[in-house]
Amino acid sequence: MRAINKNLKYYLTRLIENNISHSELTEIVQLSRSIIQSYLNCIRTSITQLCTHQGLTVTDLAYDCIAEAFIKDDQNKFPKIENFIKSLNNNLEEIPETDLFFAFKQFTICFADAQIAQLYSQIDPNGAKIHRNLRDKIKISDYLQLAKDFRGIIVKPINADSLNHLEPFPIDELELELRNRLNHLPKTPEFIYELHQILTTQENYRRSVALIEITKIFKRIYQQELELVDDEFFSYEGLTEFEIERIRMQVELALKEKIFLTYFAKGKVSRKEAEALFDALSDILIDWCNGFESQASLFGYLKKHIQINEETYESTLRPKMEYMLKIAREEFAARLMKDL
Repeated sequence: MRAINKNLKYYLTRLIENNISHSELTEIVQLSRSIIQSYLNCIRTSITQLCTHQGLTVTDLAYDCIAEAFIKDDQNKFPKIENFIKSLNNNLEEIPETDLFFAFKQFTICFADAQIAQLYSQIDPNGAKIHRNLRDKIKISDYLQLAKDFRGIIVKPINADSLNHLEPFPIDELELELRNRLNHLPKTPEFIYELHQILTTQENYRRSVALIEITKIFKRIYQQELELVDDEFFSYEGLTEFEIERIRMQVELALKEKIFLTYFAKGKVSRKEAEALFDALSDILIDWCNGFESQASLFGYLKKHIQINEETYESTLRPKMEYMLKIAREEFAARLMKDL
């Protein structure tokens, strides 16, 4: 371990001096990959589906995770490595070797978490929305809090013994308990409260559960009802107005491309209908970003931009608008997860 730490300080010094050889760069990348792979192995059960879906091994995923940290700028420097070194409490020459190693480990894990979140959002946009919403609501909860351990991000009660000496709470049993308590449309505050009650009123298992497992439970319980709920899962807490506007414009661009390539270019709608579809969906996006509730009827949005009766809408444009709305949700979820 001590030799690795010495090498790490040497490599980082050479990096910021822009005097590192190709073989030395390869060695620090391999060291970083081994750190990430060790982290991924600790949460292997929650990334198995992810790797399988993407056709990756854990080693492949580890390299993908760390690639962002070693991006060069137009001056052939490593800005993210330089920012990491500037963030250290001591100068690179003075920092203890062990402290440097653990700081660098945390630095690399941040890139892994971001990459994993992005990939999850691609294969499961609905789950990504739920994950983000639960995370944001728990951050301000009076009952539960977030923490990190070998499982990744975990959920545990506030001001309660975690009972970490006990075995993990069986996920099937936890899900059954929640199903027995929740029998209405998904409301995150109630879900959080009931989860807190279950964890704190038992003494047989640990009082902490991985957030990814909580997300899966929420999704399984409310699979059908989730299609009826629109905006609760779009939480913009922690994002600036500029970031929200940037996401909206990116989603608009994706929708415009899909509408005109999928429908207009193939003669399935007229130009006027294509433009009306886009304008109506843009109005919905604006309402989402401003925190307004969407109108009950998609027809209400569409008729502001084109003269059309409800019968024609039902027979020709409703399926197309519903499909594009689904695309909009998925695009929003993917981009929100990228800004975690």
